Amino acid sequence: MKKLEEDFFRLMSPKLTALVTTISEKGREDVATFSWITPVSFNPPMLAISIGPDKHSYWNITRVNEFIVNIPKEEQLNQIWQAGKKWDKEKSNIEKAGLKTRPADKVKPPLLPECAASLECMVETTKKAGDHVIVIGKVVKTHADEELLDDNGNLKVDVARPPLHVADNLFAFPYVTKSV
Repeated sequence: MKKLEEDFFRLMSPKLTALVTTISEKGREDVATFSWITPVSFNPPMLAISIGPDKHSYWNITRVNEFIVNIPKEEQLNQIWQAGKKWDKEKSNIEKAGLKTRPADKVKPPLLPECAASLECMVETTKKAGDHVIVIGKVVKTHADEELLDDNGNLKVDVARPPLHVADNLFAFPYVTKSV
């Protein structure tokens, strides 16, 4: 067994799983699965994703400076797994995963309309962090399935059941909501 320090991130699970859509400078659309993602600012609205600089998505994001964070639903688990596979120069992960797309409103990468929500982002800055790069994106447009939102605009997680990544091919769906 590895030292816990080497796999510390496993102690921080589960984490929200997102499908991040990107586009290359030549216009090729693609998607990758991310779980190292978090909000970082209310005003302006910003989020951060952590990505390896050897990943194809990193090159798309940092060259085009736009991306979309799509929040999937439980029934998209197989698509999430397919989207997380190694980039293929012959066939887009969007196509391999069988994901439907539509044009976004403010950025070039495609939106995944079957997801519970989508956040169109423009890159604000990047910062090297060990073997990853933190990409901070400003949220410039949001989309959500209205049926999956409560009266306060919160995602009804017990209905949408977005997959939470635990580790490797293990996902969790532990949804019970409580108010205090």
